[in-house]
Amino acid sequence: MKVLNSINVYKISVMKGRVNNIYKLILWGILILPSVKLYAQKEDIYAQLRKKYSSENEVFVSRKEDATIKIEKDVPVIYSNVSEELMFLSDKNSGYDREVYWSDFSEIKDLDASSLIPDGKKYKTLKIKNFTRSNEISDGAFYDDSRAYKIDYPALTNGSRTLLSYTEKINDPHLYGRFFFNSYAPTEDAEYSVTFPSDVKIRYKLFNVKDSSLKFTTKTSGKNTTYTWKIHEAKKIKGEDGAPNFSYYAPNVVVLVEQYTVNGHTVKVLPDASGLYDWWYGLVKDINKDVSPEVKKVVDSVTYGVTDSLEKAKRIFNWVLDNITYIAYEDSLGGVVPREASLVCSRRFGDCKDMASTLTQMINAAGLHAYQTWIGTRDIPYTFTDVPSPISANHMICTYIQDGKNYFLDATGKDAPFGFFTSMIQGKQCIIGMGENKFKLATIPEMGMDKNLFTDTTKISLDATHIKGSGVLHATGYNKILTGRRIQNMDKKERNDFLIGLLQKGNNKFSVDSLSYENLEDRLKDLGIRYNFSLDDYVQKNGNELYVNLHLAKEYMNDLLEADREAPREIEYKGIQRNVSVLQIPKGYKVSYIPDSSSYKNPNFGFDIHYSVKGNTIVDEKSIYINTLMVEPKDFVDWNKMIKQLTKAYNETVTLVKE
Repeated sequence: MKVLNSINVYKISVMKGRVNNIYKLILWGILILPSVKLYAQKEDIYAQLRKKYSSENEVFVSRKEDATIKIEKDVPVIYSNVSEELMFLSDKNSGYDREVYWSDFSEIKDLDASSLIPDGKKYKTLKIKNFTRSNEISDGAFYDDSRAYKIDYPALTNGSRTLLSYTEKINDPHLYGRFFFNSYAPTEDAEYSVTFPSDVKIRYKLFNVKDSSLKFTTKTSGKNTTYTWKIHEAKKIKGEDGAPNFSYYAPNVVVLVEQYTVNGHTVKVLPDASGLYDWWYGLVKDINKDVSPEVKKVVDSVTYGVTDSLEKAKRIFNWVLDNITYIAYEDSLGGVVPREASLVCSRRFGDCKDMASTLTQMINAAGLHAYQTWIGTRDIPYTFTDVPSPISANHMICTYIQDGKNYFLDATGKDAPFGFFTSMIQGKQCIIGMGENKFKLATIPEMGMDKNLFTDTTKISLDATHIKGSGVLHATGYNKILTGRRIQNMDKKERNDFLIGLLQKGNNKFSVDSLSYENLEDRLKDLGIRYNFSLDDYVQKNGNELYVNLHLAKEYMNDLLEADREAPREIEYKGIQRNVSVLQIPKGYKVSYIPDSSSYKNPNFGFDIHYSVKGNTIVDEKSIYINTLMVEPKDFVDWNKMIKQLTKAYNETVTLVKE
């Protein structure tokens, strides 16, 4: 309007003979001046963003995904249009790459990418013409038949921008959809929308949205409805030590297609867990329908002479662990459907689905009751009750049921004994498939802290300021299992180096003089380590007094959680760590001072330290317990109280004085 008004004023002041020129000027102003103004405004926006995010390396100017659900050939198909613009705010990014994923259930169309490099007051556009295609396999490899286009953006400098847009066509409505409003860089504007016709019913659920910054609108046009979520100034997701998968704390929305109607017939997709199970069952119902002679021969051999049902199941489980190697690999529907047990047994390898399905068939072939079980590891925060979708699962196990008790068997846990499932599925909800239209939801227990003990007892004597000692270490449960997993592919020297690191005490002058261990590769027995060690320049001497800190191992010392931390702290497993140090009082010395006992008690974590004099020895007994798998932000204050008190106790020393 300002442009037209200024031109009209100018028009009154000119002579009649110049009217034609004025009309040209008006036309030119209408066509050109707004675009010049918009360009200037756009440049102003970039300048504002550079100032606003000056402490960042990059900022997303925008991230947007617009999904449209259509009925094609009587089935819902989702077209998701994705676009993003990223601006770099430093010279630390000379190159940047981005990956666009798809699978056998989707297609990528209209992929377009370019770099905009500052060139004076303009930008030089570098169109990306070649995209590197690769196959991607992630941990677990349950649905991961993923492929990716890798996009390399070259020659990026301070002020450069990258543009990306593409359309993903999702051919199966079970595999739609989720959007994260935050990313690894701050985002000025993020938007997600879904448009669906009246004959498609959807529902959504928001996670980790704690304030009103996320705006939601709904709009109906004809037979279509559009849901839109927008957020302005979305903070970046900070990388924090010990944080769980960011889906536990980053705002996100999950959208599910519940059902659709075609020709008067309503078809359920994901209304609840039953819809999800029906889909899964349809994919696996024709697998392992018959027991092959090869599989039956193995089962008969493994269970020969055994009459107890539980012992049969144990032997079959151990056979699978000892003879089938876990390898994550996918091929087309192999991302969803397990392979035949006969093939897995003959090839002696498989992924989690193959191993679970094979174990299930072998136990059933022994006349027992086992079932394929779908589950999400602790990398996934959702339950099937909240999100009855394949995105809630990335793993498969076997459930053996006897006398009403569930035994959850994860064949990928090579070092875990029967009944001691892998730590990554503790506390997770699962779907136990029991036949057509028959399943049950169950929750994997969390292993109690008393099952995971780490006990290290040392006897030490003094030689001037040096320490000579011997120790006995016992590890049970996940302490033993995960130690075995870490060293299973190490040679003898690497294994010894690892165990020496495990025993490290005092200071950097700690050395192991001798070392022996037992049951390292026996999954049924606890790990035992016996060792002798030396520790130089550890004891402090002042005149007639010796000062000895009996806390040779100081776990969690100064392990404070930052005040501005946003992410929870994940704990791999609950456990109790016990350290006992027994000091032989040197001849000619007596005890002058021993520290007071110290303790901190909380339902989720705590410690206890107690000193005592027993005969000619001083005994320091310490116990630290962790009774949670997640330290939530609401617990940070209590956690820090414990750590401060524990750290203070670690600084206490025993004082010996010459008699």
